[in-house]
Amino acid sequence: MAKKLDPKIAHTLRDDARNLEQQADSNEPYPANTKISRPNQPSRMSNVRLSEEQFAALQAEAGRRHLPVSTMARAWLLDRLDIERSAS
Repeated sequence: MAKKLDPKIAHTLRDDARNLEQQADSNEPYPANTKISRPNQPSRMSNVRLSEEQFAALQAEAGRRHLPVSTMARAWLLDRLDIERSAS
């Protein structure tokens, strides 16, 4: 049996979406505490050589955190860069 959305709920959702779209098209300035980011900008790739033992340790830590190895390595590199910048 196919599930169907209640027409009243669908109407309410459409109205809500239209209201949100109208607000989003506003020309008003962003609130003062808004942080603007530009995701998906071009990025650079870098290869890192690790021994089997080092890679296994990184892989194990990434697995414990349920992250891909590349995400874990990137996070650690960025954390270290922040530490180095703060120290200088």
